[in-house]
Amino acid sequence: MNNLLQIREKIKRANRLYEAQILATKSGEVTPYRRSVFEERIRKTQKEMKLKDSKN
Repeated sequence: MNNLLQIREKIKRANRLYEAQILATKSGEVTPYRRSVFEERIRKTQKEMKLKDSKN
């Protein structure tokens, strides 16, 4: 692989991480982008959605 392609891949990877960090905000604060935190937030949101659905 030539150097230009490697540089492009690194830039793309950095941009994906940056976008993921932006998405990992909570009340305007950037939270650490750790897989465990992300999975915990998914579980919490799923519980809230189930409770909301059961009330309706």
